[in-house]
Amino acid sequence: MLRFRTTITVAVMAFIAALAALLILIQTRTFNLTTEQAASAYMDAASAKSFGRLQNQVAEIVTLVRVLSASPNLADSDQRTETGRGMALLKAALHALPQMDSVYVGYDNGSWLQVRNLDQVNDEQRQRLRASPEAAINIHLIRPTPTGALPLRRIFQDRLGDLLEQLDLWKYGYDARKRSWYRDTMRADQLLISSPYLSFTMATPVITVSAPLRGTARGVIAADLKLDTFSDFVNAQRPGARGIALIFDLAGVLIAHPELKQLVANAMTHPSDPRLPNVRELDRGLVATALKGWDGGDRYEGSVRDEDGTKYLYRLKHFSLDAEMGGYTLLLAAQDDFIPDIQRSHFIATILALISGVAFIPAVWFFGSRMSRSLKEITAEAGKLQTMAAPNPLPAASYIKEIHELGITLNLAQRAIWSFAHFVPKEIVRGLLDKSISTDLGGIRQEITIVFTDVRGFTTIAESADPDTLMRQASRYFTALTEAFLAEGGTVDKFIGDAVMVFWNAPHRQPDHVERACRAVLAGRKANEQLNKQFEAEGLPLFVTRFGIHVAEAVVGNLGSAERMEYTALGTAVNLASRLEGLNKEYGTGILVSEQVYSRAQHSFAFRSIDTVVAKGMTTETRVYELAEALP
Repeated sequence: MLRFRTTITVAVMAFIAALAALLILIQTRTFNLTTEQAASAYMDAASAKSFGRLQNQVAEIVTLVRVLSASPNLADSDQRTETGRGMALLKAALHALPQMDSVYVGYDNGSWLQVRNLDQVNDEQRQRLRASPEAAINIHLIRPTPTGALPLRRIFQDRLGDLLEQLDLWKYGYDARKRSWYRDTMRADQLLISSPYLSFTMATPVITVSAPLRGTARGVIAADLKLDTFSDFVNAQRPGARGIALIFDLAGVLIAHPELKQLVANAMTHPSDPRLPNVRELDRGLVATALKGWDGGDRYEGSVRDEDGTKYLYRLKHFSLDAEMGGYTLLLAAQDDFIPDIQRSHFIATILALISGVAFIPAVWFFGSRMSRSLKEITAEAGKLQTMAAPNPLPAASYIKEIHELGITLNLAQRAIWSFAHFVPKEIVRGLLDKSISTDLGGIRQEITIVFTDVRGFTTIAESADPDTLMRQASRYFTALTEAFLAEGGTVDKFIGDAVMVFWNAPHRQPDHVERACRAVLAGRKANEQLNKQFEAEGLPLFVTRFGIHVAEAVVGNLGSAERMEYTALGTAVNLASRLEGLNKEYGTGILVSEQVYSRAQHSFAFRSIDTVVAKGMTTETRVYELAEALP
């Protein structure tokens, strides 16, 4: 019989294409959920990063504008010059915050002074200003004439502040008092953040932060944040190679878009209405398709497919910059961008194997050996997902990227399920994995056998014991009992101080659940006795356990809230099992069972009749028995 290494070496020469297809199918199914989660996380991160960038930049400009609005160098007079103290202040402000396109101040008499950093403009915008390549600073100055005319002086300076060129435009037509940033700020008499709009001078999208001057002169100080470079930044944060990222304000005006420059250029072809494009005007493409079902809510997500059938996940989230200025981020991610290109990698490997297989049999042999080893390890790890066995410290490794990533993902999944099973009964975890247990709140009436345990005199033991020592001793004790219960298929519901609640016949049916519970309790008593011998040898107090067993109908299911629930049992049956455990103290017994348990298990176990009692909290009598031993 051929060895696996020999077999796979021969098989890979003839069936490598089929093997590649099989691996792709396995990995595609395995990574499907993971890739959606990765795309979702990436979109959240991209949205937070984009909004954070905008928020930080606007916040810095807001702080600066507040300071400048109270500066006597700007608010003392409406007679501004290109060499005054106000000019030096505006230059310093522009240098302090390079994200600003310009900073300017307009006065009630029509005067206007603006300083712009030309290092932030592109060649097209330089041409629009008629600025030379050497120009680093652009100054605009309007001083009204006695006749009310508003001529503009355009000045260009180099980085040292030396004059390069000066233009006087007598009919420039700019009146700051008629601009929305001026009118709205004077009307509100407070700092404002504008919606995006096209700047008059540069015809580029900007957001303006403006505040009224607080001084002798009436006017408004303002600064612009250019959105063309911000749009490039947002586009760079797009999720995946084919992802799309855009931002628009509450009115739908685009703040960032992959094609913002082209959309602005199209808008400028209509000089009678030079406004920024609106997201609602996008009548085709993935963005338009994704927004069809949006009802204007603060959060909206789902998936769409493009013309090629590629699945895109999308997420829309609301953000706020201040009480009035806010907007939405919309991100779309191609799901395939988050899956390694398995098919292409294996296709290339197939071609290379067919061409060089005969000449490189040793390489194929080595490759087959390593691949088979990795696949064996991954298969073994995948099997542990169902058994919830302890994960290996390190994932299955491979020189093949896709197999290596598969090993990492399976190891993470196994580690998560293994850890989860330490906090929730394993049968519940299995039921959640195979969907035999619902995650909805509610339950059903079902017959179960319930066991309650308690340690005699535990309160007294706890009062005199060292907390760390007691914690370790209790853990050893619970481990011994739990192993006995789990060996008989019990569901360990909860630990209540020193007590344990266990039940059988749920979540999965067990026809012999009464006998299972009795055997488990006897095994637990035996394990407790052996453990007490160790405790005595170590000088630790003994843990003497009392048990109560009852069988009856109870409500079994999910109890709690939508955010936090537990699978448990409720009802009179549970209460009676707890009362039976407590009656051990009164009768000096160790294991008390109800008459129902006795009648169902008397053929397999020896019982001793104790008494007929009305348990605390009950209204009817019940006969109680002590479980002695299993019959041969």
